[in-house]
Amino acid sequence: MSNTTDTPLVATRWVEIGLALFTAALGAVVMVGAVEIGMGWGDVGPEAGYFPFYIGLLLSAASVGNLILALLRNPALNATFVGRKAFRQVLAVFVPIVLYVTAMPFTGIYLASAVFIAWFMWRDRQRSTPYGIPIVAAISCGAALASYLIFALWFKVPLDSGVLGDLAAVAGGALR
Repeated sequence: MSNTTDTPLVATRWVEIGLALFTAALGAVVMVGAVEIGMGWGDVGPEAGYFPFYIGLLLSAASVGNLILALLRNPALNATFVGRKAFRQVLAVFVPIVLYVTAMPFTGIYLASAVFIAWFMWRDRQRSTPYGIPIVAAISCGAALASYLIFALWFKVPLDSGVLGDLAAVAGGALR
């Protein structure tokens, strides 16, 4: 995944172990949920949790198998999974996405999307065409406006406007 000049951040072994533990825990959660809703055999056949229980059991068993393999295989799993430079590049996209999703319940999808698009256009303006503030504002606000027109007006499926949108609606109603 990363090039040879990149400083190693994490070895493949630790990613394999972490993923095996995560999927084993996920299988355990499915099994516990299946037991809570009933996983036996009733008068009319299997109860609601019967098949999910066995799916969770298979997932957990396969995960334990992967964990054992990750612990036993030595040379192949000592290779670098990701380097520091590559991980910084992933975080440069992942962190804004997390902020975007976190902001949506408060700002609504339209404002959050406009800011998200504007951020990436402004951040990457040195790598390609140098966008000025008017171009960034026009494209990001235009995309949000197009989303509103398409979904809310054309398809009649309004997207979440968030707390700010709710406050604006209340304030707009108070002004009438």
